[in-house]
Amino acid sequence: MSVDAPPASPFARYHFLLRRLHSLSGILPVGLFVCMHLFTNAQMIWGQEEGPDGHSVFQHEVDFIHSMPALLFIEIALWASIGFHAVLGFYYTFTGKHNVQHYKYKDNWRYTLQRITGILALIFIFLHIATLRWRWDIFGWFTPFWAHGFATDDGIVGHKTPMSLPYTAYALQVSWLVVLFYLIGVMSVVYHWANGLWTAAISWGITTSEAAMKRWGYACAGLFLALTVFFLAAMGGAIRYDLYEHTTADQKLVLALSVKNKELASELGELIEEDELTDPELKEYLEALGGLSEIDEAFD
Repeated sequence: MSVDAPPASPFARYHFLLRRLHSLSGILPVGLFVCMHLFTNAQMIWGQEEGPDGHSVFQHEVDFIHSMPALLFIEIALWASIGFHAVLGFYYTFTGKHNVQHYKYKDNWRYTLQRITGILALIFIFLHIATLRWRWDIFGWFTPFWAHGFATDDGIVGHKTPMSLPYTAYALQVSWLVVLFYLIGVMSVVYHWANGLWTAAISWGITTSEAAMKRWGYACAGLFLALTVFFLAAMGGAIRYDLYEHTTADQKLVLALSVKNKELASELGELIEEDELTDPELKEYLEALGGLSEIDEAFD
């Protein structure tokens, strides 16, 4: 009497296709974005040096990104790719086999590090976006970010105060724990992508010989080093940025309002963007935020 085998799971039935889609989702949408993002952030090393448009080089790059007409669709594609890659990544992580304890050779360590850095990268990406983009306050850690702030030359809250560099610098100067978190998080992302490129070439049948794998390994190592340099340049530029000396009065005002009462400041910024704020309402918000005096308290 024969016993029918249990039906295979979708992961087993479509293993070949899912493996390749998994590697492709990490290489193109996500990996390409990582390269562009780190290269853009590396411009922070130039500080407040003005470009042709009067803004810093870094602010110019950020303005260009935020002016892209298809930005929303790009973000949706990125999140879809990250979600797809993460779900399959977790499945492969907890169902795959590795023999580091028994066979301590480089391929097993590379396999294990790929899984560990994938989990660390996912945690980092979520907290990075949540605290800087979505303005979430997680365990008292709030590092705000906007492409522009909302203060004008006469001290009245309005539009078009460049804030990318001051906000990023503030985020990394809050605590050495934030710096450590970014070091671990970004290096996990960079390693996971660079090593993923190497394994993807094997999965797709591009590197079939040991010599080809070795040559491609050197290329991936070069990409890893280049992205590391970009990241360290960004970190160095943000950490050495002097919030007292290099920010204008408008920038200090925006940063102070955001830090002193982030919920009201966020609400105020959204109303201004929607052009739905009256003068009496503006005065009420400023009073609730503590007024415009003692701005330097935000930097304590």
